[in-house]
Amino acid sequence: MRYTARAVTGRTFQSLSTRNYRLFFSGQLVSVTGSWLQTTAQAWLILELTHSAFMLGLLVMVQFLPNMLLQPFGGVITDRFPKRSLLYLTQGSFAVVAGVLGITVALGIVQVWEVFLVVSLFGLINVVDGPTRQAFVPEMVGRDQLANAVALNSTVFNAARVVGPAAAGILIATVGTALCFDLNAISYIAVLAALYLMHPEELHFLDRAGQQVAGAVAQIKEGARHAARTPEVALVMVMMLVVGTFSYNFSVMIPALAKEGLHSGATTFGLLSASLGVGALGGALAVAYWGRATVTVLLAGCAVFGAFLLLAGQVAALIPAMALLMVTGAGMIVYSSMSNSIIQLFTPAALRGRVMSLYLWVFMGTTPIGSPIAGLIEQSFGSRATMTFGGMAALATAAGGLVWWARRKRRSGSYPASSPPLAEAPTA
Repeated sequence: MRYTARAVTGRTFQSLSTRNYRLFFSGQLVSVTGSWLQTTAQAWLILELTHSAFMLGLLVMVQFLPNMLLQPFGGVITDRFPKRSLLYLTQGSFAVVAGVLGITVALGIVQVWEVFLVVSLFGLINVVDGPTRQAFVPEMVGRDQLANAVALNSTVFNAARVVGPAAAGILIATVGTALCFDLNAISYIAVLAALYLMHPEELHFLDRAGQQVAGAVAQIKEGARHAARTPEVALVMVMMLVVGTFSYNFSVMIPALAKEGLHSGATTFGLLSASLGVGALGGALAVAYWGRATVTVLLAGCAVFGAFLLLAGQVAALIPAMALLMVTGAGMIVYSSMSNSIIQLFTPAALRGRVMSLYLWVFMGTTPIGSPIAGLIEQSFGSRATMTFGGMAALATAAGGLVWWARRKRRSGSYPASSPPLAEAPTA
């Protein structure tokens, strides 16, 4: 079969043929870029105000603490209210909070506690906004185009990861951090406009019959039991618990590497962050081309991520650091994509939402634990030690997973009849 560029492009972007999703995609592309502007600027701002990597770690902890405490219940709210209406509320709230921070910074009256308050509010709003945005996708595109739309959402995130930090670095170096917060506030208008312009009659409202029979806590427990008794899902959860805690603390590692390791400023910070994003985007495209989920690739991605994170912390020049962070980003996205795909493969449809919410809980909820640890290590021993520790943790996790997987294969001799071999499983 011959594949023309037009056919490949049409297949890759097929869900954009749906008007409502096309609007949402465009709004998200603008908004997520604005979010990366703010994420980069707030990390630099807290370093300028406190000159403390430990305080930066605490800031990241505060932002993700609501997720750690409340994320499983955010999905309950998502299921009980119209998602489009919820997104009006959450996206509008994000805009107001970002705008307030931008004004206080521009007036030169910002205090450390105000920055902490703003990021905690962002975290609290995201408890509802995150699962609502994810659950709104099938209502826009239906079941047939769901996998393609989810893949395009990942592309938006990684493209914004490239553009946002680089732009933030330039803005911080030239006009300061205030404009980054203001632009983020303005960026939410794109999403609000997209929601307004949608045709509600074209949304695929899901059948809720039979849902919410049990209480929220009982439903969460049912998903947790499946995760615990399914070896593949348990492997992914345990690996992410370690890697998420000790190796995914880029909000601490990257600014510390720029400021302390390379003795440079905001522009270098933006370039390093963008390099990580370029690698992640390349890794996402590679996963899409590969089209299969395997435990072998999961472990390899984790190992590559850990090895190059360790190496990136040892260099003393910008260009080698950027090159190593590109490979780090590629390994990171391969590992996280395989984690996501394997969980979905080995979870029945009736439990998929709850098990995925538990995965997101582990994926994001470990940040409040790991970020202050990373900040404390950086403050005590320097950026090289922080990245070395994170890289070694990922390498050890990959090695432990490899040993466990090899022993399981020797014991079982084959895959369970109820689960297809991972090598045959599509990632979409």
